[in-house]
Amino acid sequence: MTLTTWPKPFQYFKDVRIFLITVSVIISLFMAAIYVLRYVTVNELLIQTVRHEATSYAQLIVLTRHWNARYGGVYVEKRPGVESNPYLKELGVDPDVRTADGRVLTLRNPAIMTREISELARKENSVGFHMISLKNLNPENRPDDFERRALERFAQGEREHWQLDRSGGKPVFRYILPLVVEEPCLSCHGRQGYKKGDIRGGVSVMIPAEGLVAQMRTNRNQIVIDGMVTIGILLALLYFLTWKLVGRLDETQKRLKHIAVTDELTGLKNRRQILEQMNKEYQRAVRTGGTLSLILLDIDHFKRVNDSYGHAVGDRVLRAVAREMQDGLRTYDLLGRIGGEEFLIASPGSALDEAAGLAERIRQKIKGRTISDRTGEITVTVSAGVTSLSEQDASADAILQRADEALYLAKQQGRDRVVSA
Repeated sequence: MTLTTWPKPFQYFKDVRIFLITVSVIISLFMAAIYVLRYVTVNELLIQTVRHEATSYAQLIVLTRHWNARYGGVYVEKRPGVESNPYLKELGVDPDVRTADGRVLTLRNPAIMTREISELARKENSVGFHMISLKNLNPENRPDDFERRALERFAQGEREHWQLDRSGGKPVFRYILPLVVEEPCLSCHGRQGYKKGDIRGGVSVMIPAEGLVAQMRTNRNQIVIDGMVTIGILLALLYFLTWKLVGRLDETQKRLKHIAVTDELTGLKNRRQILEQMNKEYQRAVRTGGTLSLILLDIDHFKRVNDSYGHAVGDRVLRAVAREMQDGLRTYDLLGRIGGEEFLIASPGSALDEAAGLAERIRQKIKGRTISDRTGEITVTVSAGVTSLSEQDASADAILQRADEALYLAKQQGRDRVVSA
């Protein structure tokens, strides 16, 4: 079944259709790969932006803790709402001191300072962070599964750990930076068995990522639209250019087919084509029991025309005679040039007398026609041999041979006449 969705020229070139489909698929896959890479790259840039933000938070916390540890902690006045750190007593450290004026000061070591800053930060901008450790005194510092994996990787030399967590109700970007035991830390954590340089925990930062996920979704939608538009434009351009190319190839093929079956000078069927069609008409007539007549015509003294007026005039004579023949034929009569000045008419369905009458009309028409030349006017005549299919004819060549013999008789009898055989 012919694909009606393709332009007509494409229906003649199956390989071109296959080529176009193959190239279209390749272009689509190539462009899709480019836009997928763009999507991944842009998303990676968005995530890295948030990661740098989280890194800045974590490093600032570490720096603040380092400052606190250098001074052995910071004392604050114990006012209402300010509680002593109960975990310091477990380490053998009394967090409270009384001043000479009777005020009570309580120690804010790096751990509790970090927790209180985290609570303040969460109230201000929803960014949360807390300390985690595998050896923790404060249950709030107990790591979850993600944080535990991070601490294990820190022990293997990893310098940071992060992920975009979408498992909860709202997406969160989680980032963990390791905490390394330094000299000031040993005053408290040395009792837990830590040594200088050990990884004793980490700073876990959580940044709300609704905006990040929304931006990634917008990025995905925009890239999908851009990709589809780009692929559509490229495919349309490919289709258009291929269509134009195939159209030209189709026209060229038609011209080649026309040249292959057409006499270049007269525009009639050439020898091979007229003989093929004559043979088909012979087979049809034999099969159906119909009639078939052949007329073989020859321009009289054509060599004299070429010698006297030149080949250019001779060509004009051939074209003029061909036109006169065409004008006198029925739509289903076949006409072709089979030699220099020799023409063949195959007339399906015509009896011998009908074909002879047709030949006579053509002869008279050509005889009454003058062809103008710069030196004057030229008149030519034709001789014709006519014959019809008989039961004794074993092939189309047999009929043609008999028509040729009739033409020979016409020339022998003085030319400018029709002879039937």
